[in-house]
Amino acid sequence: MRWCCGGSYSENGGGGSGSSSRTPHQQPTPLLTVATGSATSNTHDTFGPMQVKMHKTPVGMHENQYFIGNQKSFEAVLVTEGTGESVLLDSLRASGWNCTISFPTQATSDVESICPLAVFIDLRVPHPSQIAKDVSSVSTEEVLIVSIAEKHISEKRRRALGQSNIIHHVTWNTRDVTLFDYVGRLANRIRALPALFAVLDETDQAVEVCDEQRVVQYVNRAYENVTGCIRSEVIGQPESEMRRKSLPRARGEEERRRSSDWKFIRVPFANNSQFVYMKRSNTTGEAAIFRDVSLKSLKSQTGGIEAPISEVLTMLRDVSSRVDGEPAQTIKDAMKVLSSHELYAPSINRFRDADRIATQYYDGLIRLHHPARQRKRSVVDAHREKRGSHGERRRVSADVKNALENDNCWKFDILHLEKVSDHHALSQVGMKVFERWKVCDVLGCSDELLNRWILSIEAHYHAGNTYHNATHAADVLQATSFFLDSPSVAIHVNESHAVAALLAAAVHDLDHPGRGNAYLINTRQSLAILYNDNSILENHHIALAFQLTLQHNANVNIFSNLSREEFIQMRHAMVEMVLATDISRHFEYLAKFNKMHVTDVAEEQRDTNSLTICDMLVKCADISNPAREWGLCQRWAHRIVEEYFEQTREEKEKGLPVTMEVFDRNTCNVPITQCGFIDMFAREAFATFTEFAKLGELSDQLESNYEKWKLMTSQWTPSHNTNLVL
Repeated sequence: MRWCCGGSYSENGGGGSGSSSRTPHQQPTPLLTVATGSATSNTHDTFGPMQVKMHKTPVGMHENQYFIGNQKSFEAVLVTEGTGESVLLDSLRASGWNCTISFPTQATSDVESICPLAVFIDLRVPHPSQIAKDVSSVSTEEVLIVSIAEKHISEKRRRALGQSNIIHHVTWNTRDVTLFDYVGRLANRIRALPALFAVLDETDQAVEVCDEQRVVQYVNRAYENVTGCIRSEVIGQPESEMRRKSLPRARGEEERRRSSDWKFIRVPFANNSQFVYMKRSNTTGEAAIFRDVSLKSLKSQTGGIEAPISEVLTMLRDVSSRVDGEPAQTIKDAMKVLSSHELYAPSINRFRDADRIATQYYDGLIRLHHPARQRKRSVVDAHREKRGSHGERRRVSADVKNALENDNCWKFDILHLEKVSDHHALSQVGMKVFERWKVCDVLGCSDELLNRWILSIEAHYHAGNTYHNATHAADVLQATSFFLDSPSVAIHVNESHAVAALLAAAVHDLDHPGRGNAYLINTRQSLAILYNDNSILENHHIALAFQLTLQHNANVNIFSNLSREEFIQMRHAMVEMVLATDISRHFEYLAKFNKMHVTDVAEEQRDTNSLTICDMLVKCADISNPAREWGLCQRWAHRIVEEYFEQTREEKEKGLPVTMEVFDRNTCNVPITQCGFIDMFAREAFATFTEFAKLGELSDQLESNYEKWKLMTSQWTPSHNTNLVL
């Protein structure tokens, strides 16, 4: 069908089997049509594939097609103290306008009840400008306000009237009502749109409309259900392959490619184009809307984070929602296999029960870690049993005791504790946190042994680092404890994983040299050679932690009373959590957390979920500085930037590749770097985790800090980069 503005229209949107392009001479069935009568120039207006009547017609359905009639005729109100009879009035009536004469004292109420398209104000009435303002204030729709006089008015008065919303002027004897007919026709079209939107919102097919720059203009309710995205967050955003996985992109002017899930329709206009994506109906013709019941945040779905395995799982879930019976169960079984952490390892149930050799090969060479299947206590259960059993209180100074008072709050000031404890924040906050979480009870060790261990760990952090030092470890430990305190988190985390998370937080940057992994690779450091350039520092942190703990002459082995199985599980969990802090694997762990299901899961899956949650909370604790109170956020930012400044200086002096050119002290805009880090890493992680943990105030704080950084960007100069850390 030929559109009113030119171009062609494709009913099914593209090629593929069963599709064909219409020639300009073919007349497809209109998508929308009027109910009765033939179209005439006086009673109908063509609006795309729709005909809009110029008089009152009910809205209904006819032969399974939607039709829409205009709900209002062309109404006008003439405000005057006379009869209003004139050439203009005769011309309006002849053109089909229904004109109502209104006295100035009744103008406002008449406009409110009639809802006219145009209001004509006789300039001979008292205070015409005030009448125009009153009319504008009560009109529920856009109304054209016109002044009328015996002759044309001066430009000066026209501008004065324009300040009171009078935008046009005519004389009583004019016969030209073309402008008013044009306004009426536009208003008729606009009044038809709500019915179109109502129809789109009721359909079971998801619809997305984008403008010529691929920015989303409209999505319907079915689209929200299919993608899990909120309409208000999608509209105005660029189109996203993450939200609609199998959509084809247009490559040419006339290309309309077909996919198994969506169809693409390009709607040409004179000067620009719109792009429509519409989800196809299933084979049964019934609605097949899948609601994602995973932990994937609605906010996070607007971002650009998606692993290939996540895309596969999303497509499989979409297919499973459109089939029933045995095929649906088969797809669910396949999804369970693909969700495994050991994706490329053979499953034990593939071996015959009597195949003892194969089973032992599997356990001995592939599945090195195979924990027992006993029921594990959650953090909630463990604390319920241990309530009231407080150990002997440690002796600390009054200043340190006061600084530790609110260590279970997000506003806790670890930098103040660093000052009053003479840079022993890790051991001080560590022992208090360990005591509250009954770490000694879980490990079966004494308070004295645990205290010696944390002091040994603290001593192996580099005090000369401005950021990666023991105070940063203390900060991450306190944040980890805070996250575990959330009931929404604790109910899904078992006791041993909670303790592993606290210990992992304490050691996660042990012996950090103040330089990143890329620097170690470029300088061919022995650690880079040892760990084959993969998660170099993270592997070193956790390896050294266990070396220090297990050496016989140090007397700090806090794991000595654990059984072999308990030690293997504790070590496995700690290693996993520390490796999760590698920022190069940030999106991998985030995608894994997004795909986690926590309802109606088997016991083995609960244990896997517990570890996944702890990976995520330690990761969030490690990058939590942007979500702290502004004062702490700013001071921590200055510390990390100072460390990056020194690395960049050293890289340039040694002729090495510069890891992050933006951190040159002579040119760096620190607020911009902080906004960039939040955009790239922190916002998505915190939006996802805090939604799960029901800690939305942290994301709010992060956004507040972001706005503060943005305001500082224009005033920041390189001179501010001197003495950031005082």
